[in-house]
Amino acid sequence: QGQGSFCPFEAIYQFGDSISDTGNIDFINHQGKCSKEPFGETYFHHPVGRCSDGLLMVDYFAQALRLPFLSPYQNKSADTSHGVDFAVAGSTALDLSFFQERNVTWPNSANNRPISVQLSWFREHLNNSICKTLTPSECATKLSKALFLIGEIGFNDFNWPFNSGTKIEGLATYIPPVVQAITGAVKEVIRQGAVRIIVSGLFPMGCVPFYHRNATYVIKEPKDEFQCLKPYNDLASNYNKNLQEALSLLGKEFPNAVILYADYYNAFMSLLRRAQSLGFNETTLLKPCYIPPKINSTTPAFNCSNPAQYIFFDNVHPTQAAYKHMAEYLIDNTLSKIPCTQ
Repeated sequence: QGQGSFCPFEAIYQFGDSISDTGNIDFINHQGKCSKEPFGETYFHHPVGRCSDGLLMVDYFAQALRLPFLSPYQNKSADTSHGVDFAVAGSTALDLSFFQERNVTWPNSANNRPISVQLSWFREHLNNSICKTLTPSECATKLSKALFLIGEIGFNDFNWPFNSGTKIEGLATYIPPVVQAITGAVKEVIRQGAVRIIVSGLFPMGCVPFYHRNATYVIKEPKDEFQCLKPYNDLASNYNKNLQEALSLLGKEFPNAVILYADYYNAFMSLLRRAQSLGFNETTLLKPCYIPPKINSTTPAFNCSNPAQYIFFDNVHPTQAAYKHMAEYLIDNTLSKIPCTQ
């Protein structure tokens, strides 16, 4: 079972945030930035609600598994016979009440569909669609032939509190509850019948342009050789380590399920290390291709002429070119390791 040959999956079910959303946000908030140009310009040539200039990692996963692109759950007229995407841009692993108790607010919380809501959509989908006429054991058999992707989710749980002034020590206290929310989601899909599940870690947060916008503390923070902010990369590494430990415990609790960790952190760092040889512009590695116009400003938006030379499309989201390389890394290191029979 080498590169290019994977287990036959009948469907993919995915939960997550904007790294994974194939268009749910477009149905929830058609005014969102990912529903406007220049998003989608490279592949679709118009915005489709994906927060990139083109394809996402899940699109490359689908291609590798010879399945169609995942339809967003909110598109009620879409074909869902090969799986559904429940991910929503801007979503968190934790419920809004967690943040309200800590006085954390953010501008688009109305769009947030945390993992608990995405799981309720999944249950609705089972009851009203794919398992409507099946017995519970038939439904479980059907789901055993699907691949489940949990994530990427959790970035916004740190991102928004950071944006509203939470210090790094405070952000570190969010790690256990976020991990718990994600492992809870894994347990739920396993109980419904999932047997092959990939759970994503976080990107190196300190490399994301969003974290470089506040010049005063960026100057003070220690950086790595790529100019990524070390404390935020350490936070992501610490989170990833906690998540992996929790997943290995889950593996013991559910020996009949295959639970794999998708190492987004090293997929991204591998891309950063090889960026020049992969055709990315050395001078703009941590800079966005597209900078939207500031509210009430006369400065026009900036849009680079060739997104394929950039790792980031905007302040948070990678380009199709970056996603392609990260997806290849994850297909080699994760997808190809899924056993076909359990």
